[in-house]
Amino acid sequence: MLNVKISVEYENDWTSELAPYDISGQFLASTYRDRRYLGLFAIDVVRSEFDVVLETIRNHETTESVTIVESYENQPENRRSATLLLHSTYMEYTPMQILLYEGFLPFGAFGELEHGTMSFDLLVEDRKEISDAVTLLREFGTVGVERISRDFRRQTFPSMAEWTEILEAIPTRQQELLQVGLELGYYDLPREVTLQELADEIGIAKTTASQHLRKAEANIIEFFVRYLKLHGSG
Repeated sequence: MLNVKISVEYENDWTSELAPYDISGQFLASTYRDRRYLGLFAIDVVRSEFDVVLETIRNHETTESVTIVESYENQPENRRSATLLLHSTYMEYTPMQILLYEGFLPFGAFGELEHGTMSFDLLVEDRKEISDAVTLLREFGTVGVERISRDFRRQTFPSMAEWTEILEAIPTRQQELLQVGLELGYYDLPREVTLQELADEIGIAKTTASQHLRKAEANIIEFFVRYLKLHGSG
């Protein structure tokens, strides 16, 4: 089996209209029935562009409704993430529909979106199937083959819910300490600033800064070590 990642710019769709914006997204679930589409779409976008991105999706001719299921802001990165429930009507097959109809097997999510380009991870038997998939997707727009791998490995990336959980587990003050510490070189080898200097920069006691950092670091390390173990056992 081959694992291939194929991208396509879906012309005249709302996905391609998002090309000017700093947005990435993932289609978490999708279903079609009688030309009706229902899907869950997770997005991450610059906070200042969130509203215009949402309106671009809502105002497209295929869109019936957009509901924000959950939304939260990433303070240090000045970004906003959200999960959207989409109801749409498509009079023609979408890229994912045609791939499923022709028997292609998606691997992982139901497609990703970055800067207006959709991409799909597919499991295929050989390079002829890759060529067949490219031919099918050319009906929608410009197509590119981004990756071909012979290694079939189970991906062990955190889900959107798990990312949300770890972000919410680190309070604003702890996030500020981590961010300032990174900027000032507290995590460099050798360190550019001491813990006392970092605490003075924030305006808190050294012991308080130490407690905040230890709690934040413990949450982060526990989170990532779990996935290191999964990756190593794959």
